[in-house]
This record gives sequence, structure tokens and C-alpha cells, in this order.
Amino acid sequence: MPDPLPERPDLDDYLKCDDIIDYDNPLVEETAEQITEGLRDNISKAQAIYEFVRDHILHSFQIDATSITVKASEVLEKGHGTCYAQAHLLAALMRAAGIPCGLCYQAVKDNDDPDSRLVVHGYNAVYIEEIGRWVRLDASRSIEEYDFSFDFDKEASGLEVDTQAGEYDDPVVYINPSKIIVKTLRKYDSIEDLKENLPDKY
Repeated sequence: MPDPLPERPDLDDYLKCDDIIDYDNPLVEETAEQITEGLRDNISKAQAIYEFVRDHILHSFQIDATSITVKASEVLEKGHGTCYAQAHLLAALMRAAGIPCGLCYQAVKDNDDPDSRLVVHGYNAVYIEEIGRWVRLDASRSIEEYDFSFDFDKEASGLEVDTQAGEYDDPVVYINPSKIIVKTLRKYDSIEDLKENLPDKY
């Protein structure tokens, strides 16, 4: 898997707040403060934030949610999101804690159906100052895959793609969420409709 490639070199770009990564929302701000309270280094803070999203924000598909969340604050308030929405929340919490964080995408197939079409999967990359590099993190792992021990390298290993099956990984770490994905999330009213129309591009 190629190393993460930042869209722009200025880390401050990965600390920006916007309409989707809305960490200026009081709920997001307060949650970031609570999660990182007493933690002094960015490794500990990043781990705590990642584990919070991974272990406490449910995947909308797994719970047959009745709503579709988009903005970070919505994901936090509702307690669930698709992989894209979970990535929006992770980015917001990281940025609120002063940790540069971006959005990443790859095209994958359904593990249970090798004949399925390619769809976009969303996740994150964070810049950890203490180790001087970008690290991929995927907070949308299924309940069956949860592992409460933490290792940066291991957490990224689940993002490997099967190039022989046509899957591919985009190494770019994007500053802003994909407009196509945000538009898709806002287009559908039901989780079932979204499932049938997951984007194949971003």
C-alpha cells in the first residue's frame, strides 16, 4: 500500500473547520475535550479519539438506521454514520484536538460477493507529530472486527486492496470531504436506498 500523500504540504490546512467537519459545534468541541482530557501527547490523543469513534459510533448499515448522517455533529448526536460520515466525525474530533486529519478514499468490492461492483470506501489519515508521518485509520470496522488493543500499523492493515479484483487505493489525503459523496448522502432519505446507490467515484 503506498504511503499517504497529503493534498497540500501545509498541515494547517488539515486543521480547518467547515460545514461538514464542523468542530466549531459545541457538542463536537466538548466531546473532543472530554476524550483527550489529561492526555499530553498526540499519539495518546489520536488513539483515544479513534477508539471513541470506532467503538461508540455505530455503522448506519449494521443497525438499519432510520436516518442518514452527514455532518460530524449529526454523527455525534445520532450515534451512527456510514464510513464516510464516521470519517467526517473522526476528522472533526482530531482537528478540534489540534491533530491534522484528512479524508481518504478507496474503491472496493463487497467481501462476501466477489462479483459485486466497486464502491467508494471512506476513511482517514492523521499526522502524528511525534512519529513524523501520516497514519491511516479506519473507524468504520464492523462490530465483529473490533479489537481493543491499538497499533497504528495494524489499524491501517485492514485497508489493503485486492488489485487483482479491480480494487484500488487513492493515496491522497484530502483536506475536504468529497462533494460527490456529500451530495450522495444528502440525496437519499433511507439507508436502503443509499445502500443500493453507494458512489463508485469521488
